[in-house]
Amino acid sequence: MSVSALNVNVSIAQPFVVAGVPFTLTTTFENNHEGPIEVLFLSYHVPYDVQWIQEQKYTDRFEGLKSNKLKSILFSNTSWKAGISAPGQAMYYGHADSHYETSVFDLLPGESGTYSFSSYVRRWLFASGGELVFPGQVKYRYKDEIHYHTFEVRFTLRPPLLANGIGSIVGSIAGPIAKGLRDQGPTFFSSIGITFIAGVTLTAILSLVAVIYSSRKTGEAQPIITVEDFWGGFLVGFLIGFTGNELFGKLVPIPNS
Repeated sequence: MSVSALNVNVSIAQPFVVAGVPFTLTTTFENNHEGPIEVLFLSYHVPYDVQWIQEQKYTDRFEGLKSNKLKSILFSNTSWKAGISAPGQAMYYGHADSHYETSVFDLLPGESGTYSFSSYVRRWLFASGGELVFPGQVKYRYKDEIHYHTFEVRFTLRPPLLANGIGSIVGSIAGPIAKGLRDQGPTFFSSIGITFIAGVTLTAILSLVAVIYSSRKTGEAQPIITVEDFWGGFLVGFLIGFTGNELFGKLVPIPNS
C-alpha cells in the first residue's frame, strides 16, 4: 500500500479556539497499511501567536502549589503558564536524539494511537477572529523503510467574550466624551461632574449587556449585529454613548411586561 495509508486526524474538544484559553490538540494515527508500522516522530509548525504548553513543567508547577493551600486556591488554575514555550516554537514528539531508532509506539494493521498536547493563543484582548493553521509531519517506519506523512489542520479562532466586554466599556466612555466635545467644545471638561459620571456608568452597563446579547446567537435570539472582538464591542459602546441609550432598545429587544 502507499504511504498515504497512514491516516492522521487532529481534533480539539471545543468547536473553536478561544484566544487566551488553553486548548488541547489530539492527534490520532491509524495504520491502514498491510503490516505493522513504528511511529518515530511527530512535529508541528506552530503559528507565531500560539504557544504550546510543556506538560512536565506544568505538572511540576501544579504539584508544587499543593503544599500551600492559599497558593493552590489562587494560582492552580493558571499553573499551566509555567510550561509555555516561546511564541511560534515548533512542537516535537519523539526520540530525535536516537536518530529515530526508537519508536514512540507501534501500530498493527487497523490499530490507532493518539498523542495530545495543549496550547494557547497569547494575545486575546485585541485578537480578531480568524483561522489557525498547524502544518505537521509524521515520520514512521514500515518494512524497515522510513516514510514521511505530511498533513495540515485548521481551527477557527475567536476572541473571548471578555475582550468584547472590555471594548464595550471603553467605547461607552469614549462616546459621551466625543459627544460632549462636539456640543460644548473645550468647555466640556470643566462641566464634568457626578451627572456625567452617572450617565457614563449607565451607558457602560447598557453597552455591556448589548455586547453580551449580540455575542450570543441562539435559535431564539438573532441579534441585529454580531460582536466578535474588542473593536466590535468598542463600536457598540461608542454608538450607545454618542447617540443615546435609545440605541440599546434596538439592539436588545425587551418584551413589554
